[in-house]
Amino acid sequence: MLGRKPLLLAVAGALCLTAAIAVVVLLSGHFDSTSWRILGTTSAISFFGLLAVPAGALLERGHAVQLARASAALTGASFVLTVAAIWSDWSAGLGKTWGVLLTLAVAAAQAAAVEGRRRDTDTQAIRRLVGGSMVTAVVLAVLGVLAILTEIDDAGFYRVLGAVAIVDVLLIALVAVLRRGAGPIAQTHRVRVDGRLVEVPGRDWAAAVATAVRQAERDGSTVRRIERG
Repeated sequence: MLGRKPLLLAVAGALCLTAAIAVVVLLSGHFDSTSWRILGTTSAISFFGLLAVPAGALLERGHAVQLARASAALTGASFVLTVAAIWSDWSAGLGKTWGVLLTLAVAAAQAAAVEGRRRDTDTQAIRRLVGGSMVTAVVLAVLGVLAILTEIDDAGFYRVLGAVAIVDVLLIALVAVLRRGAGPIAQTHRVRVDGRLVEVPGRDWAAAVATAVRQAERDGSTVRRIERG
């Protein structure tokens, strides 16, 4: 699995390629199935590359690895099936499989993104909102898969699905707003990382240790010993 930076570079490259192809197609006035399929493929690379970024970030940090791997696997499978659908004849069975995989991939990517944004500064209220967004994401995925597989034709069902989607977006937005208003942690802790004394913020000792370890690993160090300062 690529890290976050290589993924973003791949997405940027795919976006540039898509734009270049679109410009050539428009200027040449030559619209055929191959042109649209190439555009669809490069667009899919961009979309699924962005969808894989949260999983890549988690794997880079070694945090929530199982969730990150599941998200990456679902995103990869959805991408492969999308490209297969673009370059082959569409069928009902292929459409259902694609829809289920894409629904699960989006839900897993949301969970990975939410997990990756957890902070030591999160209050109890924010943690509860984060947990709620995880629940709504799961409910949305279940309802979406159910609708795709059983071809539900009930307006009431889709009203419920829409209501859950609104609550899901609301929870994510509330978490973002409350985090901005939380401000930095005033309390700091002295931690010795492999004998080197650092002072890091944290709501408690464990949070400060986690921050110190992450900082050391970002600097390329392998942490072997942690002591109180």
